[in-house]
Amino acid sequence: MNRDRLSPAAWLLILLAVVCLPRITIDIYLPSLPVIGQALQLSEFQLSLTMTVYMAGYAVSMLVCGPLADRYGRRPVLIGGTALYLLATIACALADSGGMLIAARLLQALGGCCGTVVGRVIVRDRFQKAEQVSYLSWMSSGMALSPVVAPLIGSVIDVALGWRWVFVVLAVVAAGVLLALCTVVPETKPGRHGPVHPAGNHHAGEDDRELPVQPGLLRLYGSLLHDRHFLRHSLIISAIYCTYFPFVAESSLVLQRTLGLSQVQYAGVFALTILGYLGGASVFRRRFGAWGAEGVIGRALRLNLLFAVVWAAATLVFPGSLLAIVLPMVPIMLSVGMSIPACQFAVMQPHAGAVGAVSGLFFFIQMAVTALFGLVVASLSNGSPAPMVGVSLVASVLAWGAAWAFPAGTDAPHT
Repeated sequence: MNRDRLSPAAWLLILLAVVCLPRITIDIYLPSLPVIGQALQLSEFQLSLTMTVYMAGYAVSMLVCGPLADRYGRRPVLIGGTALYLLATIACALADSGGMLIAARLLQALGGCCGTVVGRVIVRDRFQKAEQVSYLSWMSSGMALSPVVAPLIGSVIDVALGWRWVFVVLAVVAAGVLLALCTVVPETKPGRHGPVHPAGNHHAGEDDRELPVQPGLLRLYGSLLHDRHFLRHSLIISAIYCTYFPFVAESSLVLQRTLGLSQVQYAGVFALTILGYLGGASVFRRRFGAWGAEGVIGRALRLNLLFAVVWAAATLVFPGSLLAIVLPMVPIMLSVGMSIPACQFAVMQPHAGAVGAVSGLFFFIQMAVTALFGLVVASLSNGSPAPMVGVSLVASVLAWGAAWAFPAGTDAPHT
């Protein structure tokens, strides 16, 4: 296949692969956590730590790979990161102790999660603004569909072959992605190999509020951290994501150990909540033209806080009820699915000249905050829904605080 002439469908398939693999890696092993705990003799805190260190590695990957992609190009960063992910996934499959598994999970994130940043940078490099909205929405939907399918697949693999084979399957997928990156993906960095902006892709003066040229990366980051537009969307997406991450981190233990669900039952229940995210991504895609990014974000914030309060009240009144734990998560996930692609779109538009670094710092802040919240949840973990519900409510309130502290400016034109 000609690297310079990938079809839109081929681009979408490749971009979905690089951004969804790290998302799948979060969720595919969730049904196996109790079994892994027994096999490696891990405490609940150590089991939660396998998730928390992954998010910490995710954060570091976000910070490093964006500037590397700006300096060396998108393609070599993707190839190197995917190769590291492949090796770390093999180590997960071979782990014989909690320490080895936790270390391998960290390396998985450091390598695989570069696709989260670089995939979106490629969209900004390659496509017109209207196409960017479509690609970002589909990529967000793919990331939402991944945790619907991943736990179901993981539970089936575990039941049939054992938990180590969950990581073997991930390694096989990673090998296929690596092969595609090496053989068919072109470089899209402006000024490098291959056609970058197709005719009409870049619209001079259209929401291109460029950052000043900086002699060093730290000064560039300093400029971003003084940019109210950047801070608004980085902090909102961080807090909104943390209204749902505690459920990801704790639901396996709460629903399987405390409420007695089987692996397959848990995967089905988890998939139900993720359908809310898919609905939110669809709302963003369909209503962006009418509402704009800020209109989507504002509606998502209201929906999120309302149902964070409902979730807290429901689990307080009915602490052992499956419905009380699960049903309020659906509209919370709807709000997450609306706000994440809206924030991603809004934060990258003004900074075309340093999109890799902007995207990297943006996602670093999101994942660093998530890792911090994950540590809080892990330290409070007691088998009840209270820790995840309480932390989610705090995160929802903080999302509103970020929106109040950094009010929206004029939204970009919708063309």
